[in-house]
Amino acid sequence: MRKSIIIAGGGTGGHLFPALAIGDAYKKRFPNSAIHFVGSRFGLEARILPENERPHTLLSIRGFMRGYTITALARNLLFPLRFCVAYFKSRRLLKRLSPVAVIGTGGYASGLPLLAAIHKGIPTVIHEQNSYPGVTTRWLSSRVNTVCISYEDARRHLKKKSGVVTGNPVREEIVSGDRTEALRNFGLSERLPVVGLLGGSQGALTLNRAMKRALEKMTDVQIVWQAGSIHQNQFAIHENERVKVLPFVDDMGAFYAAADVVISRAGALALAEIAACGKPSLLVPFAGAAGDHQSKNAESLRATGAAVVVDERELTGDRLADEVMGLLSDKSRLNHMSIAARSVAKPDAAVQIVEEIEVNAET
Repeated sequence: MRKSIIIAGGGTGGHLFPALAIGDAYKKRFPNSAIHFVGSRFGLEARILPENERPHTLLSIRGFMRGYTITALARNLLFPLRFCVAYFKSRRLLKRLSPVAVIGTGGYASGLPLLAAIHKGIPTVIHEQNSYPGVTTRWLSSRVNTVCISYEDARRHLKKKSGVVTGNPVREEIVSGDRTEALRNFGLSERLPVVGLLGGSQGALTLNRAMKRALEKMTDVQIVWQAGSIHQNQFAIHENERVKVLPFVDDMGAFYAAADVVISRAGALALAEIAACGKPSLLVPFAGAAGDHQSKNAESLRATGAAVVVDERELTGDRLADEVMGLLSDKSRLNHMSIAARSVAKPDAAVQIVEEIEVNAET
């Protein structure tokens, strides 16, 4: 009998790409298995899943908006209706696919399939990426069979304290990029160092503004600048032969292969990828992150010497340029940072999560 699982999660790359990594690892272990992804039609997955030809279902669910604008009030008033519709759509999907397990990787689109699976007695597993668990994880952690966590610190925020520490799963293509080919694809030279800027799947205005002001002092450096789709038009004017401004980076393996130093927020997925690729990094945690989890995430790399961490409130164009140029001028330090980054990587995270899925599916 062909084994089927459902992996639900999305909204941002931080929830979607771990789902894809888990799916790839499961398929590698069970080549004849059927893997169905569930996401939100309002999230990044609405583009990524069809482009990658992954079997999927998109739910009309999105989170609450903060504030008192007309848009926020209208969306929030629709939430109960969207919740009910998505829940019953999830139940129908479970009936049709009869999965042996349902896995959630966070985001509102993961909550309804998990809840429906719990009600139908189907084994459930959550993977939590951050040191401070998201809403869905905190809500359902005591009701699912297993919670896989990426940081030991996350355990104290869970109702069920028996979480399994696995780390964050990273897709195989992330660590298999070829530098020469990557530079060619980005239109860059092998003669100058490359700095990669990541603002998350939606971009980060604070990082973009700092990079804009830093450009004058970063004259002998090439930059791959992921500005985010909503900021692309504002910063695309700075593109030239050395500076490539992109709304989104589809080939992250090429991005990491090309970069000598990575500037990034401190989302859990980005840090897992940076560590897996052994990249020296300059991290700017998002000050508004729930539970200040990005600062806690960043500390895991800073403590080993793998990263420089700059407080968002202290980030200026001059500070960014000085930190980056200082790193690039010290090859010995870069080498040490690269070794330190790899030392905290969890290359078997996806395999461990698959093991947990199997343990629960067989009980």
